[in-house]
Amino acid sequence: MQSGLGPLVLTLVLACALLPVASVITRRRVDNGGLVSLHEEVVKDLTGIEDKLSGGFNGLKKAADASILNVSKASRRRRRGKTKKKGSKKSSRRRRRGSSSKTARRRRRRSSKTARRRRRRSSGGGGTPTPKPTPTPTPPATKADARPQKIEAGWGDMAKMGEFFTLFIMGSGFDPEKDRALVIHGHDTCGSSSARIATVLGSGDVPSGVAGWSSLKCNGLTSSSSKLACGDGEKDGVKFPDDKWVDTYNFKVCVCDYSKKNKCITKGDFDTTPSRPTLKVNPVV
Repeated sequence: MQSGLGPLVLTLVLACALLPVASVITRRRVDNGGLVSLHEEVVKDLTGIEDKLSGGFNGLKKAADASILNVSKASRRRRRGKTKKKGSKKSSRRRRRGSSSKTARRRRRRSSKTARRRRRRSSGGGGTPTPKPTPTPTPPATKADARPQKIEAGWGDMAKMGEFFTLFIMGSGFDPEKDRALVIHGHDTCGSSSARIATVLGSGDVPSGVAGWSSLKCNGLTSSSSKLACGDGEKDGVKFPDDKWVDTYNFKVCVCDYSKKNKCITKGDFDTTPSRPTLKVNPVV
């Protein structure tokens, strides 16, 4: 019930209740004209009216209180609903913010953990350490220090075809353990890829080919920094087969200075020419 309706209802009830009283009083005055009976009846009527008014007033009061209570409850519910909605929005926002911040923190923690694990793995911490590859030795600095000068074929320069002999190279700056010698055609050039390997019959030469001359050691007897002794003069020496002619062969000796290129493998590595490079092989007489 809205405010202000209670007094209006009470006024209407009082008016309706007093109308019969007024009618009774006027009627009795006209009919009987006695004051005593009129007084008694008026008292009875007023008592009944009072009872009716008290009962109606109590009922109206209860109805008004109930309506006010209902209105207050409804208003409270509306207010609570509004506050709940606002609170729910704020709480949902807080939850979302909180959840996003928590997930972000978890992601950061996980990313930091994974980064630490990767660092540990890369640094060798944790797990089985991977063996480091053995570093390749640094080759020594190159230096061309060999100075070959003179050639001797066997002892006393008396090498013959069909016999093993030692190839001697005199000079300076030699390394008998690593330096090597190569015998080519007399008119070819040392260090040239087109140089022809020395041969008499085309086969049976010792050593044979570039690989054979590269494997022939020059650290034989009497070898030093001033002399290379290639071969031992026997089965591991140098030999050209006998062609059954009385011709003398003049070949050219080329030296590989190992310290120049740190290898003696190809014809280009044998690029050092002695001052007198001729190797003379005598016929068998």
